[in-house]
Amino acid sequence: MSEAPPAKAIDPRIIEVGKATVEHVNSGAGDDRPLWDKHWNPKFVSVEGDGAVFEGRQAVEGKHEWWNSAMTVHSCKAEGPFVGANGFAVKYTMDVEAKDGSMPRNTMHEVANYTVENGKVIREEFLGAPHNC
Repeated sequence: MSEAPPAKAIDPRIIEVGKATVEHVNSGAGDDRPLWDKHWNPKFVSVEGDGAVFEGRQAVEGKHEWWNSAMTVHSCKAEGPFVGANGFAVKYTMDVEAKDGSMPRNTMHEVANYTVENGKVIREEFLGAPHNC
């Protein structure tokens, strides 16, 4: 039986960014820009569960502006981070509803995977439960 290869050390910056992300969300801060300023690469990519891709900070800020104008977020809780060799994941639980009444108040569960290079998030991908399961 061969031996397993030695474990790769996790870059402590991944842990730092993951903890900062969870702390930021759980603080109730509504503005993610300070987090992005410190821990995200300005050219990061954000991928939504439906496959929509937002490239660069300006595009992601537009996505957030739409979300904030369309949705009421009653609460948002982050769990984690769950750390790996190339990044971290966070589980989100959100109490949300559409401001126009098109989506009734409900609890959303989402997992986000964050890829980190040189201590900065370069990609975030949001994964949600399939509808009608």
